[in-house]
Amino acid sequence: MISVKKKQLFCLFLLDVLCSFRKYEKFGVMDRCLECPHYKKFLREMDKQDEMFWDEEARVRKYGYP
Repeated sequence: MISVKKKQLFCLFLLDVLCSFRKYEKFGVMDRCLECPHYKKFLREMDKQDEMFWDEEARVRKYGYP
């Protein structure tokens, strides 16, 4: 009999979190990933980084590069 081990993989969005759904490497983002709190945290962090980038870009356009 062949023993198949399921291995726990890291979350696609937060590398320090083990995913409770993702068991095989061939699968990427699943529908349930889009409802996961880790995905929502990832989106909030990306939105914050985007906002910081565009604020800096607006400042550079207005006052020039320091």
